[in-house]
Amino acid sequence: MKIKTLTTYDVYNYGAALQAYALMTYLSNLGNDVEIINYQPDYLTRKYDYKWVNPESAMSRYAVTRVLYRILKFLQRQTTIGRKRAFDQFTRDCLRTTQCRYSSFDELSANPPESDLYIAGSDQIWNVFYEAGRDPAFYLEFVQQGKRASYAASFSYLDIDEANMKRISNSLHKFTAISVREHHGLELLSQMGLKGTWVLDPVFLLPVDEWERLANIKIPSDKYLLVYDFERNSALQDFARTYAQRRGLKIYSINDTYPLPYADRNFSSAGPREFVGLIRHCAAFVSNSFHGTAFSILFHKPVFVFNRRRHKVNSRMESLLGLFELDDCLIKSPASAEKAMERIFDYDKIESIKKRELVRSMDFLRKLLA
Repeated sequence: MKIKTLTTYDVYNYGAALQAYALMTYLSNLGNDVEIINYQPDYLTRKYDYKWVNPESAMSRYAVTRVLYRILKFLQRQTTIGRKRAFDQFTRDCLRTTQCRYSSFDELSANPPESDLYIAGSDQIWNVFYEAGRDPAFYLEFVQQGKRASYAASFSYLDIDEANMKRISNSLHKFTAISVREHHGLELLSQMGLKGTWVLDPVFLLPVDEWERLANIKIPSDKYLLVYDFERNSALQDFARTYAQRRGLKIYSINDTYPLPYADRNFSSAGPREFVGLIRHCAAFVSNSFHGTAFSILFHKPVFVFNRRRHKVNSRMESLLGLFELDDCLIKSPASAEKAMERIFDYDKIESIKKRELVRSMDFLRKLLA
């Protein structure tokens, strides 16, 4: 079967790149002809565009602040240029995309790639807090012929206004099948008069040994606690330092931007393959990353999660941890942090849950491909 997937895959985000790889690879391994639609609207390509300033930002009001912002953004780009190159290499080597690059919904609608089946997802493609969640492309409105479906699509943001609910409902009623990544997604679908299936994120579809083959890292000699912190969260820092000190671990950090001063070693040029490798060999993982948490569960690593403060995306963490009965690994207070320090992880139970949920997830795709 010819399949085209649509997701946010080339945005210099580890989870976005790896979930796109996982779904593409799983479907390809079943004997399908799979490509990711090379959809790159301007709002998805700004991370390394130091000239762009959000017109709604206070920084855009005056010429001097715009210049200052661009200088700071340029310096940030130079700091993480190695990271960008690693991501670009991963995209070239590991992801199969359509030859045609689309920069807008209008372009995609005018000349859509041919396919028997179009799959939207995974990741936060339906989060209306982000521009992707308001883009008709991610609701497959460009499709002219062929089945429409979603796999592990995420609304993430719970408080969807009436206008967006109506728009989303109209689009999703055209789908053959819908699956979502979080349990609250089923509730939102129900409000729209739609049925859905709760499935695992695509990274769980591939076996551990396949991820180990993808990983690219020289195995460190240190025993280390791995930190991946989007927001320089002070509570996360305190937890990581205490946990590492009690267990005699070094602290390693994967950086999106600048190094963490408290880390013994910073990785500022890590791409998706290095991300997987660093989680695979760590002693424990502390983060506010959904996919970092998912890989920790896959690799049977102690994992401790802190909510994001600036983005409305925390329901996905609660759903993932709840599914694997790891609710107490979501650190919300000093008391819960202290309790988590001594937590014992039952990996037999975690593996049993994963196998059970994989049956449902794979069955959803099997029926879709029939």
